[in-house]
Amino acid sequence: MQSNRLLELALKGLEAERARIELEIAQVRSNLNGSTTSSTAVAIVTKRQGRRKMSAAARRRISEGMKARWAAYRKAASKK
Repeated sequence: MQSNRLLELALKGLEAERARIELEIAQVRSNLNGSTTSSTAVAIVTKRQGRRKMSAAARRRISEGMKARWAAYRKAASKK
């Protein structure tokens, strides 16, 4: 199970790297031709690089956790 997860993560990383390289190739080709980057190459790259959306509840939990951590850090720093 652990190795499957590791392989999935490696695959995602490689796909992101390939998308970045494809975008650079499209930009070099456009510079050679004297035109702008083709919209299809950009569309292909942006389609692959989606961002995960975080729910409002998740953002709130992270915010509260960080506030608690910083409060504990400040409290420990003031005792020194």
